[in-house]
Amino acid sequence: MSVTGRITVLDSLPESLCGELAALSQECIVGYSDDRPVSAALVRSRLTNALTAAPPVLAIARTGRELLGWCAVRRPEPGEARARLWGPVVAPSARGAGLGGQLLRSVVEAARWPLVTTDVPDDRHGAGEFFTRSGWEAAGRVTVLHGVPAADLPGTGSVVSAEGVGGLGAYVAAAARRYAGLPAPFAEATLRRWHQDARFRPGNLLLDPASGSLLLALAQRNAVGSELLLAEVWAGGAQVRRRLISAAHAAAARQQLAVVRAVTRLDPADFVACGMRITGRCRTFVLPGER
Repeated sequence: MSVTGRITVLDSLPESLCGELAALSQECIVGYSDDRPVSAALVRSRLTNALTAAPPVLAIARTGRELLGWCAVRRPEPGEARARLWGPVVAPSARGAGLGGQLLRSVVEAARWPLVTTDVPDDRHGAGEFFTRSGWEAAGRVTVLHGVPAADLPGTGSVVSAEGVGGLGAYVAAAARRYAGLPAPFAEATLRRWHQDARFRPGNLLLDPASGSLLLALAQRNAVGSELLLAEVWAGGAQVRRRLISAAHAAAARQQLAVVRAVTRLDPADFVACGMRITGRCRTFVLPGER
């Protein structure tokens, strides 16, 4: 299939396009370790800069009205050294013709920042090799885990949700600096950034006030399924981490979500101790050199 001339680079993210991007993404991740509910709201919140509302650099490929593929770069937020690459996502019917490489080159040429990919699953055949062939270098590894929501896990007594908690911004900024090593400007803007995520609810931001630790969980539903994603765990010590993870499982059970999922750069032992199982591993890639 020839795709020459069908790629368009946009500097906006129309609402009508988010649903198309979500539907194609959902089609392409079914059966892989990163399989999850993908909605138009999720696409918008992940691709848009949370602090400035700036849209992504977005390349799309069409044949007539059919969306064949897309690739996007979310602009860096304060304190981020690199912009985040999403994709390329290519429809199964359009693979094998070089479209992914064309989409990737289009956004790389249009972006003005150093780049890092989102998580690339090891079980997605050829994905890591695709980035290596394109001149990218492996930069990190993460673990994907799944669990079943459970309301009766032990040891959650000291954990509270962020609903109605005063001074929450200072609490989150302190945890970001102490446990995640985030620079002050980024740490101070963290809670505002989370509020811009379509999946964020204060009831799923879990706190352990005695240690100043927290766990950020994000709920996502669509017609395909539902999950509670354990997005960040900033905690001092295994005992606190396990309390927070157990409390997240209980929150998922109360909300009748189907799956608890974690994507972590931490040692996965604390998640496994709370009944989760490793379902995959991913890598991130960077494009060497400054732009």
